[in-house]
Amino acid sequence: MKKIIAIMVLAMAWVGAKADSPLTSTDFADVYSDSQWVQQAAGLIDEEAGAEMSTSLMNFLADPKSPVDERLAVINKLGWNFNGQVTGGQLYNYLLGRYKAKDEKQLAKKMDGGTLAVYAYAKAMSNYFNVTEASELGHQAVKKDKTHSFSVAFISALIDAQIYLDSDWAMVYKVVNDVTMDGSLNLDMRQAAIDKVMEYINLYKEYVK
Repeated sequence: MKKIIAIMVLAMAWVGAKADSPLTSTDFADVYSDSQWVQQAAGLIDEEAGAEMSTSLMNFLADPKSPVDERLAVINKLGWNFNGQVTGGQLYNYLLGRYKAKDEKQLAKKMDGGTLAVYAYAKAMSNYFNVTEASELGHQAVKKDKTHSFSVAFISALIDAQIYLDSDWAMVYKVVNDVTMDGSLNLDMRQAAIDKVMEYINLYKEYVK
């Protein structure tokens, strides 16, 4: 009963807020507002519903040489609104052609860890009510990542946190915080962006026993 009451209280506290989940409440793209690609994404969401990404923007997202944290910031900027929902499908179709893959399973095998993480994040943001498949892709991205990227591990954890939101609030905090405490990772994300994400994630710290 106490847990139910706690859930109701926290839910009421979020009434009127922009969003209420690890994926939809962790806005960090503004930290990358100096990026031309994030700026392009910002312009895209200001257009009419259904506006699509440019070929150059999709090429940036699909290019393994593009900084993975900046690519994730683009997806974060596009967000979970209507344009965000379009993003996952459009990026998927573009990636299929670029990597000459017949389906998602084959695509995941062909992509590097960073690009797979970007796609997993886009897929999760496109349907944040069901991120099971995106979570699995995120785990694959971490395993494939040869650079030990903090960004890749962090975004994978954030997708996992979305799943735990419905079952274990302590794990919402723990799964993301564990990445921030992993000193073996290559810190390739701006600290201000990490801090913005953790502002939300830290709300769940009190549930850790």
